[in-house]
Formats: sequence, C-alpha cells, structure tokens
Amino acid sequence: MTILEKKKSKIHKFGIFTKNFIANGEKFYVVPLDNIFNVPKSGCAFIGNNRYACDNKVLNFVNHSCEPNSLLDIEVEEPCLISLRDISAGEEITCDYNRTEVGGTKVKCTCGSKNCKGYFLRRE
Repeated sequence: MTILEKKKSKIHKFGIFTKNFIANGEKFYVVPLDNIFNVPKSGCAFIGNNRYACDNKVLNFVNHSCEPNSLLDIEVEEPCLISLRDISAGEEITCDYNRTEVGGTKVKCTCGSKNCKGYFLRRE
C-alpha cells in the first residue's frame, strides 16, 4: 500500500504528503538505489559515500524545513526516511537538507517555520 503521494506544496511547487498516520521513529520509506550517481546532479539527493540518488517518485519532492518531521538516514546501507515525531495523515513530509547537504550552496528557505534559519544547503 502506498502511503505517500505527490501534491502541490506551500513550501515549494510540489511536495510529498502522507495519506496515513506515521508514528514517531517509524522508517516509512526506503530510497530506491537503481538510479545512483557519483557526482552531484540537479534533482538528486546526497545519500552518503559519494552517492546521489535520483528518485522521481518520492525523494526528489521531499521539501526542506528548518523544523522537519522526518530525516533522511544516510548512515545505513539502504538510505531511508524516518519520522522525527508523529506525522498526521495529510501532512507534508519534510527534511532538514542542512543535515545531508553539508558543503552545499546556500539557498533561500521558504519553509515558513517559526524558527526558519532563512536558508538551507544544496549540493549541485
């Protein structure tokens, strides 16, 4: 059963939203490793070990937030999204890009969170 869907986002163009409740600490999405590059590429996410995943189904549409509800765990063999708190059905899935995009270029943040830093990092 697919619990995630791509929809219009208030943060940036499109985002990934959950159809179902996701519990705190739940591993809810494993990044497919069938489209991997060894150099930064636009539209690809850094997943550790000089690897960048291009996942046009989910990961490419997970938007940044300075107060994210999930994290991209790149410290494991199969990178995955893990919830940082309970996530309600209908809520947009967000990650803090600054955790995985270290050394990237500063980009203006539009997350709208109360504690927004004003920017996030992106490797390209």
